Amino acid sequence: MGAIALLPHGTVDRPIFIVGSPRSGTSVFSRYFGMHPELANWSEGHCLFDPSYLSRTNEHRWTGEMMTPFMRRRLRSNVWWYTRFVATRQGLPIRRFTNKLPRNTLRIPYLLEAFPDAQFIHIIRDGRAVVRSMIRVVERQHKEDRVLGAFARPEGWQEYFEKDRYEAHSRQWVGIEKTVQKDLSEIPAENVYRTRYEWFIRETRKIMKEICDQFELRSDEKAIGRWPEQLENRNEKWPRECSAEEIETMRKWLTPMLIEYGYEEREDWVVPELIE
Repeated sequence: MGAIALLPHGTVDRPIFIVGSPRSGTSVFSRYFGMHPELANWSEGHCLFDPSYLSRTNEHRWTGEMMTPFMRRRLRSNVWWYTRFVATRQGLPIRRFTNKLPRNTLRIPYLLEAFPDAQFIHIIRDGRAVVRSMIRVVERQHKEDRVLGAFARPEGWQEYFEKDRYEAHSRQWVGIEKTVQKDLSEIPAENVYRTRYEWFIRETRKIMKEICDQFELRSDEKAIGRWPEQLENRNEKWPRECSAEEIETMRKWLTPMLIEYGYEEREDWVVPELIE
């Protein structure tokens, strides 16, 4: 991929980055969004966006100052050539690029140094479902020896990565969401689309059309008809799978952000399964 950086290349037209905490629904979103006939979807793309992806201790937060001329050319050239390759292979008028890599959620200023006109889709999911999903993946994939399950690490992760796992992943989610909120607040609103995972699965096609209209992608029936009206809801597991103690740990660390995002209205929220 470094060799491609040396090749002449054209201008990348407003790449679209899907950002959000790990386990927040960005994978299913990118899989469906990437079906659009004008998009070349390269997700995850670790080898392109994060050459040190396998490092267990490196910082995942990258700022604009960390972009080098070589990395800028490497990213622009690879994205342009990949988009051209997909268009040629599929015989479609593909002209835009999209990517989902959770660590890029912590690197928006860095990405903007390479792609100043980039657009972003921020997927938000109930933090309680995110935390439980992170822990479930760690358990099933036997990743207990990996720092925070090898998921994206926001600034300050060293303070809590060895804490109780429900505390650690709760603070991880909050740190990621605070970072992406701040970064997206500093770019033009027309280049940002936010939605909750819970809204997306209920109104899949409607939300996809809104994104297409905002980001100037085709939104005719032939383009959007490939998406289902709605998807399966997988947010109902955490109340059944978490103990009372684990729920209280999440309450302590997640509640302010849950209220800010509109998932709860008060600190003494009730576990859904316990509502009569």
